[in-house]
Amino acid sequence: MRRFWFAPLLAVVGCSEPDTRIEAARVNWMEWPAEVLAATPFTVRLVGFGGDCRPEVKLVTTPSVDESAVTFEPYFLVPRGPDPCYYVQGTAPVDAGMLSIVAPFFDTRADVPGLAADVPRTYEIRAGTDVSAPDALASRLPIRTFGEITVRRAQVATERVNAGGLASASRESAGCVRLRPYGIYPGYVVENPPDTTQHWFGFVRGYIYEPATPVCQEARVFHLVTRN
Repeated sequence: MRRFWFAPLLAVVGCSEPDTRIEAARVNWMEWPAEVLAATPFTVRLVGFGGDCRPEVKLVTTPSVDESAVTFEPYFLVPRGPDPCYYVQGTAPVDAGMLSIVAPFFDTRADVPGLAADVPRTYEIRAGTDVSAPDALASRLPIRTFGEITVRRAQVATERVNAGGLASASRESAGCVRLRPYGIYPGYVVENPPDTTQHWFGFVRGYIYEPATPVCQEARVFHLVTRN
């Protein structure tokens, strides 16, 4: 797990081991196979932030699976005690106006058990993510659907990786549009820009693949399906 980028902290206090507490981890971006074989485990890339600045913090990414969806609600097990994620700007005395809150970035892969399917079918891929109402964080982050995965009994396609989440996009000098999911650099060239806007931001869904010919000199590109 790589941890090198910092962003605002979202915390949830819950029951955990006696010397730890639970803090929810916000998922910003996800990547997963477009298709998988039934009853065959696979992995999902999770990118986001949350938790604590101490090295002994443990990230738990085990998903829940039901008849319609795979849902990630990752969280950190954080040691109890003073939170080192608070730091003071400058040398003035500490007060409410001088504190900043930071939290560690994560980019990791989570295992998903095999999904059931007697005939080809889809499951939603969901995760706890962005929220605008702090009071809603009493026990968990709101769940959002990042996309779908197709489960087949045999002969799955492997050329596409589904992806989705929060991202910004900008049109470069050569006219190419680059999508920059939070925490992923340099991002992906968008092969089908939705319009001629110079800059935009949103929650996107799509897939990553290798087109027959490079797009903007990139062999691996992002195909946009929806933008909200």
